[in-house]
Amino acid sequence: MPAIPEGLLTRREGRPCSPVAFSGRALGAAEVVEVIALHHVVRSGVPREALAHETDAFFAAHVEGIGRILGLFAENRLIAYGVLGLPGPGDASFADELALQTADRLRAANIDGVSVAPEWRGNGLHRLLIACRLQWALAAGRTIALSTVAPANLPSLRNLLAEGLTIRAIRHKFGGIRYVVRRDLERPAPVIPQRGRWIPIEDLEAQAAALEGGGVGWRLSEVGPDVWYGKPADAG
Repeated sequence: MPAIPEGLLTRREGRPCSPVAFSGRALGAAEVVEVIALHHVVRSGVPREALAHETDAFFAAHVEGIGRILGLFAENRLIAYGVLGLPGPGDASFADELALQTADRLRAANIDGVSVAPEWRGNGLHRLLIACRLQWALAAGRTIALSTVAPANLPSLRNLLAEGLTIRAIRHKFGGIRYVVRRDLERPAPVIPQRGRWIPIEDLEAQAAALEGGGVGWRLSEVGPDVWYGKPADAG
């Protein structure tokens, strides 16, 4: 696996703080209990429709079976984690949401569940976890990165789009509406098209029409919020 960068946390409880060192690594089976505990803490403060409620079995399967879990530690405790799914051809996968063919399913990785302890939000850890898992996916020979995110979960959506994933579909999943996002890791990050239009994030019908017409959702506006939709340069 690629090396996981270490760093310094400079914000605590939303305020500047003296630097605190953190480091990351792949977790083992004995640490799944810590992941589950953090998941429950985070999901208790988020509306159910905005965050998938994973089972204990989900985390156990991903720590050594059909994926990996990247953990970040500070002050000798787990403060954040990100799940990477490496499903087999017969396993459930976000590839199902895009109806990928067998050859592409074998190349697909799930950028799956993630949590950051409330105390340490604002340090860029969520985006770091996305970037690291993209590296892990590529190192595992998976060149298609897929994820899902609720439109209402603006911080997660913004970070996924910032790391080059783009909106490809809208689905009912995990008890609510989810964007399905994708990045092809063997290609350079595509350039956001200048031609396109902003669509309000709550206008799912207009977004679905844009996707049906070959458009892709690229980025969020700073206000609104709106999503920029346009056709990729190679769409013809």
